[in-house]
Amino acid sequence: MLSRNQAAGELFPDLDGTADRPANFLRWTFLEPAAREIVVDWEVEARGLLARLRTLAGRRPGDPRFTRLIDELHANSPHVRAWWPRYDVQAQQSGRKRLRPPGRGITEFVYTAFHPAGQPELTLVVYAEADCPAS
Repeated sequence: MLSRNQAAGELFPDLDGTADRPANFLRWTFLEPAAREIVVDWEVEARGLLARLRTLAGRRPGDPRFTRLIDELHANSPHVRAWWPRYDVQAQQSGRKRLRPPGRGITEFVYTAFHPAGQPELTLVVYAEADCPAS
């Protein structure tokens, strides 16, 4: 993760990185206990996220960044160890997600992922409350 705004920090607390271990939504989802409280349909979302990781990793075989992340997730998550051998792939670019942000009730969000033409390995994800009126 290169950057996030204050609203993302409120939706996904503890999604911080360090100099040697940058913030990563996959790492947060599988390794941060708060993720299971915040992501309402955690198993469905986590399986989809892992399938998207497999899809991206398949496009860049041997990329050490993917290898390190996959190894770390395998070492620290029984869910990753159980689900990775299924070989699920997914290239989802948008959808809906139910979250339970700290201090709020369950809220549904719509999200869309964009990939800049000059750097397709980067992804910009935009979340908006599903029932939020247009301004």
